[in-house]
Amino acid sequence: MKILSAFFAIALLGTSVASAKTPAKAAHAHKQMHQLVQIKVDLDFKPHKRSSFGKLLGYDPVEVHVHQNDQIQFVNVDDAAHTATGMSYTGQTAPAHYQFQGDPTKTSGRLINATEWSTGNLRAHGGKSQVFIAKNVGHYFYACSYHLSQGQIGVIVVGP
Repeated sequence: MKILSAFFAIALLGTSVASAKTPAKAAHAHKQMHQLVQIKVDLDFKPHKRSSFGKLLGYDPVEVHVHQNDQIQFVNVDDAAHTATGMSYTGQTAPAHYQFQGDPTKTSGRLINATEWSTGNLRAHGGKSQVFIAKNVGHYFYACSYHLSQGQIGVIVVGP
């Protein structure tokens, strides 16, 4: 009987040691997944509070915070065509005036950064953009080329 009790005690101890090691292995096996963030486009979207980046409107969310390598896609839910076009501008607040250098109605670029990337024309009622990647830490302004004069500007803040 003593031999049988000793056997069960050793078996129980072995199970406890094995289960104590399992979480450490699981933590190393976990890979960070990058999320897809969708930004809705509609000139009527107005933020509930003023952003520290200045007057922003026409996107939801108008100020979006993501991590490096997260993916971003724009979806036009308005009844008019729009674009979301990156500005090669690095100021702290949204610019009052901006002149796009390229053709913002044509799709260009894949990376969210301080260059002019663009969704191109997003058709009304559900038009979706290609997927962009947020590679570098920083904040990046973008605007609708058709409605920039009406203040349709958003910002993407990329953190580590």
